[in-house]
Amino acid sequence: MRHDISLSGPAFRLRPITDEDALLVLELRNNSALNRYLHATSPSLDDQLAWLKRYYTRPGDYYFVVESRVTGAAEGLISIYDIDSNAACGEWGRWILKPTSLAAVESAWLIYRCAFEQLKLERVFCRTMADNIKVVSFHDSCGITARRLLPGHFNLGDRRVDAVEHQTDLSSWEYIAPQLEKLAQMTARRLQRA
Repeated sequence: MRHDISLSGPAFRLRPITDEDALLVLELRNNSALNRYLHATSPSLDDQLAWLKRYYTRPGDYYFVVESRVTGAAEGLISIYDIDSNAACGEWGRWILKPTSLAAVESAWLIYRCAFEQLKLERVFCRTMADNIKVVSFHDSCGITARRLLPGHFNLGDRRVDAVEHQTDLSSWEYIAPQLEKLAQMTARRLQRA
């Protein structure tokens, strides 16, 4: 949906996606090094613009571009969507970053801040293909202990694949947030030294 939420951390920020970002979406989602665990995306710019047009009208869906605060360069995408306002719950995902980006920790921290501080959600979850060990390990390393296996959850091409769901609620966010913020600050200092 169209929104005006922007959040900044020490090195990166999230800003609302626009039609001008359609080529970025295509570049990232059609990169064979990055899309192994994603649903297929049409390489057509017209198809992407049509998808964004539908997204702009879909309530409870917040799609962001992750960009560097120093250079302004777009480094990735992230979303929170399928928000159930009655349950104060939503899913975050569509998370994809350029291979050289160091925005992983900070973009995750910012999307959680969006969920809990801006959107006032009480519970957030993300679902990762179980074979995507790197991302499953990232979520585990964030201190998220509420996880479960969802057998055959995703339809990837012509096969069903398992997902790992990580859940965070307000009470656990209180402990996870400082850890992610500290790691984001460390990454920002690393980028300043580079």
